[in-house]
Amino acid sequence: MGGKDSKLAFISYEDASKRVSDAELKRLKEAFKRSSTLGGCMTENLFSREVLLDGVPTKLAQLIFKGFGGSSKGLTFKDLVCGLVVLTKGTREEKIKLIFGIYADESYTFIQKDEMDRKVLETEGHVSPALCNLFRESDQVSFETFCTWVRDHPDATIISKWLLTETTTLSLSNDMDTPTFYQTLAGVTHLEETDIIELEKRYWTIKALSRTGCLDLELFRQCVCPPLPETLCDALFVAFDENSDNQIDFKEMACGISACCRGPSTERQKFCFKVFDKDHDGRLNEEELTDMLQTLDIVRKEYNSSEALAAQEMPAMDPAAVAKEILSCHDANKAGSISQEDYLMWTVNNNLTDDFLSLLSQICHIVLGLKPQSREEEGKIIINWLERESRRPLKVGQVFYLVSMQWWNTWLEYVNAGIGDATVSANSTPKHRITKVRASGGTPLTWEEEGVVTISVTKNAAAPAPDRPNGSPRPGVHGPRRNGLNPPDTGSTTHSPSTSPRLRRKAAAVTSIARPPAIDNSPLLASSPHKFSSLTNEGGRLRRDVMLVRGKDFEIVPEPIWRALASWYGGSPALPRTVIMKNPGDESPSLELYPISVRLYRHQMQSQRAPPTTTFTGMMAGIGGMAWNLANSSNAPRRNLMYTAAFSRKHTMQQVYEFLTNKLRFCRDDMRLWKISVKDEQNLTLLEDDKQTVDEVTVEDNQPMLIEIRNKDLTWPEEMSQLAKNKTLKKDDTPTTKGATGLNNLGNTCFMNAALQCVSNTWPLTQYFAGGLHLFELNRDNPIGMKGHIAQRYGELIKDLWSGTSRAVAPLKLRWTIGKYAPRFNGFQQHDSQELLSFLLDGLHEDLNRVRSKPYRELKDSNDRPDEVVAREAWENHLFRNQSLIVDLFHGQLRSQVRCKECSKVSVRFDPYSYLSLPLPMDSCIHLEILVNRLDGSVPIKYGLRLNMDEKYKTLKQELSSLSGIPADQLLLVEILGPIVKVSYGCVRCSDH
Repeated sequence: MGGKDSKLAFISYEDASKRVSDAELKRLKEAFKRSSTLGGCMTENLFSREVLLDGVPTKLAQLIFKGFGGSSKGLTFKDLVCGLVVLTKGTREEKIKLIFGIYADESYTFIQKDEMDRKVLETEGHVSPALCNLFRESDQVSFETFCTWVRDHPDATIISKWLLTETTTLSLSNDMDTPTFYQTLAGVTHLEETDIIELEKRYWTIKALSRTGCLDLELFRQCVCPPLPETLCDALFVAFDENSDNQIDFKEMACGISACCRGPSTERQKFCFKVFDKDHDGRLNEEELTDMLQTLDIVRKEYNSSEALAAQEMPAMDPAAVAKEILSCHDANKAGSISQEDYLMWTVNNNLTDDFLSLLSQICHIVLGLKPQSREEEGKIIINWLERESRRPLKVGQVFYLVSMQWWNTWLEYVNAGIGDATVSANSTPKHRITKVRASGGTPLTWEEEGVVTISVTKNAAAPAPDRPNGSPRPGVHGPRRNGLNPPDTGSTTHSPSTSPRLRRKAAAVTSIARPPAIDNSPLLASSPHKFSSLTNEGGRLRRDVMLVRGKDFEIVPEPIWRALASWYGGSPALPRTVIMKNPGDESPSLELYPISVRLYRHQMQSQRAPPTTTFTGMMAGIGGMAWNLANSSNAPRRNLMYTAAFSRKHTMQQVYEFLTNKLRFCRDDMRLWKISVKDEQNLTLLEDDKQTVDEVTVEDNQPMLIEIRNKDLTWPEEMSQLAKNKTLKKDDTPTTKGATGLNNLGNTCFMNAALQCVSNTWPLTQYFAGGLHLFELNRDNPIGMKGHIAQRYGELIKDLWSGTSRAVAPLKLRWTIGKYAPRFNGFQQHDSQELLSFLLDGLHEDLNRVRSKPYRELKDSNDRPDEVVAREAWENHLFRNQSLIVDLFHGQLRSQVRCKECSKVSVRFDPYSYLSLPLPMDSCIHLEILVNRLDGSVPIKYGLRLNMDEKYKTLKQELSSLSGIPADQLLLVEILGPIVKVSYGCVRCSDH
């Protein structure tokens, strides 16, 4: 009733939203979102169950749903809020309007007497006499009449009595409710409720990456190492895992983050003590102290640059000697260990743990998702992370993110203001300040030459930094390595001084600098005319119309920094870029700003009517007919642009195939990639060498590529279309080994391809056809031959197979010829490979038979003559009618003997044959794998059984019992299909099945 389309608005949504708190409105929105349909409305059943609960009668709930403004489409959120506000906080006049809307017609204009009586009878069982006074003058009343009547008779209906006479106890929130999980956790930690909510989101994001479904040590190590040293990972994990169940739940993560990042420094030092106490006895012995000092020294050297370490003037530390010194000073009881209180006393006068605490704070904020409390803390955390990463060399495969320099400058001003509002003195604690660096003369910093970010640190009086002239490099940011996160220095670079930096004038007014908006990287992207989804997460194509310069147009940050900034500020699009080695001879890798962007096409088969049945069409049925129809119709498969993607120049084609098959959920054997020529769309190149890189196959930026998916009949759409048009597809031009050429499947033609490859590898026959000798012996007049067509097509195929110029060919012409002379091999069904082999050899023989005329010659009886004589005579008789290379290579003789039962006369006969069938024995056993789960919760064990095909489940139980040691009568056999228990054999007699 709060919407614009309502005929009677008892309250506006704007007024209703002012009467509820922000927390109540947020809770209502979240609950409505969970319960609403895709159209953004709540159904009547959900309203009755979730809003009014099951205690309200159905008919009454329907009336209230209608009064709120519900319809057949449902109830909108605004109408729901307006109705609930009137029920709980509405005035008497607003409640009267709500009652009128409950009983009014669809237009909310009048109340009809019949409808009013029906609704009252359905909800109350009887009609009050007061209703007669309402409809005394007319069978329909307006709102004004109803308003006057209901003031005089507020108890006329159960709804009016409920809303107008009874004191309502309804409210949108209950102050007596039990505190929520977030409130409870915030009460026992130093975290705010909003911090805990954001941490939970990050926790489930991290947990989703686990192979075991929990945040275990393996996943924890992947998240925090680096920057955390490997030697500390196990100890830190145990410190978080309070209940020692080898996994970190959300409560443990929140409590651990609170202990090492928030609260007083004493509590943070206690957490450090917990990390170093490996045996959990509440004390640090000499061995644990030595390990602690070694680890802290590693963190100190990793955390600080070589120049900063030199400025500290700390001598080389012997962990064992220092551990003994600590024990001598703080182990008053001479127990050989120190307690937690002793450890805290040691940290008061020693700052060796400061770097470790700072590192833990960075990990908790950037990796685990805690939001900084102030802009100063945020800037310090980000810059310390960047400073440490700048000292690491780039590694192939690393991912960095681009950030628009416009936003980066805004962020710099924001965090600098947080640092600059305090007065920096010689005795103050170290303050970090971020400075944007420009080359002298206003020249922008290029990717190859100049740095972008430097950090100035002021040290306290206890550790004064050596004086450096202006322009000297800041320790740690610009070091001797030339392949780190920051580019190398040049002499023209003007750096910030090492002493306390001077604040900018505009930074003096801290309050004038607002929090940066969401990160917007769109100025870095080129506009694209194609609005298609990208399969990769590159974010888009960078602009090429202008030269993008680091420090002027963009800045780069490591992946954890981007993830943290995007979580704190939001923003898009993410622009990840990968570190690659451009050339094998390069000394250092570099960041690939412009990966190869490609346009991916897919086939769309157009529907076509079946051609009229003719003699020729029937003869060419199956794949031949399909190809013929494709060649003579315009309904060839159309290519549609479906996706875009970006790949590195150093990605191999195998990596590209694996990515596409996983992303699009295709089988690798059912997908091929074609490179489409930009100048000629019909010029395709098959990309089938998995070892070649994207750069080596000359894929250009914005290159169109075709994803070809095999048809259900195992044919390739593009190949069939092009072959039917007598065009040759351009495949791999790299020469292959002669004979190592495959045959494309033309629609369940595996049987044919197997037979052809078998015959093709008969070397004497292949030499005969490859040399073209068959052309001199074609017998086109043989009445039982194929007019030389089979031999001619087979010869052409042999030349293609053994030319060594292609990795695969399509035996389309031979397939057509076979379908013409043997229609039984047409269609899309599988056939017997041996049957086709027999037909092929017979066809080749008849097409190459040198005997033009075949006179009949009767074969003499053996008459007890020697087998050699009879065999020679039979073979000569066979050669009298059949002479070809096929006979020379494949024909032989079988000896058969017949003995008369009456006279015992023996007759011997020799018959020619071209092949022998070898029957394979059938497997009479079944192999079963059974997983046995015991009730004691022990690890399930898999057993393998080999049983006869006709065995019953009784035998299966007996065999399984002998292997597992479980009595057969205690075994329950269950057949499981995925998540479904398909059959249970525990309630039937095993002897009957």
